[in-house]
Amino acid sequence: MPSYETEVSRMNGAASARTIDSDTMAFCDESLRCRTGGTGIYLMSAVVMPPHKVPQARDLMAALLLTGQSKLHWRDESARRRLSLSRRTASIEAEIVIATWCRMDNAHQERARRKVQQTLLAALVDRGVTEAVFESRGPVRDEGDIAGLAGLRRSGVLPDGLRVSHAAGSAEYALWAADVGVGAFGAALDGRPEYWTEMLNGTKATVLTCGRCALVHGSGAAH
Repeated sequence: MPSYETEVSRMNGAASARTIDSDTMAFCDESLRCRTGGTGIYLMSAVVMPPHKVPQARDLMAALLLTGQSKLHWRDESARRRLSLSRRTASIEAEIVIATWCRMDNAHQERARRKVQQTLLAALVDRGVTEAVFESRGPVRDEGDIAGLAGLRRSGVLPDGLRVSHAAGSAEYALWAADVGVGAFGAALDGRPEYWTEMLNGTKATVLTCGRCALVHGSGAAH
């Protein structure tokens, strides 16, 4: 049976009282469902694994690259390939964590990103993650991420021990697993649950409470 969890608790209080007592990595990527009238949704996924599994994950994802591709990108793949990518990504046997921010106004995507990133990182800290790697969106936007995270550290929402970095999508193959995860979940929200179902075969998935509406989006996507 697929392992599927819904996390209904939200982060409150300072993170400084928590300690990171394990050495776990997370590779993170995002997807936007832009819609009119402030009904869009910002999605972010993290693939969580111990460091010793990272080389295996990189090798597995790199082997999925087709001739002529510089990196995997869910948006560019066919329906048949998406099924295969979902199945193979699930074989990494990492935990997939999904964070959401709904009712997104397309003109305020960066604000939605900051909010969903905060939710995701707080959940990763609770899982003992010591390093989170995001796909680079260029120097200016990456610096915006770091500035926002610095504010969260000052306010005690995130601990100093959590390292956050950015890597080029074409250079860090483990990021492709996060791209597949968030793409599969987003497809389920759009009425195509078969990819997400493949992801859940043998993989633990946690969909966090939406930071905007305090509900869980897509909680029935695995059924």
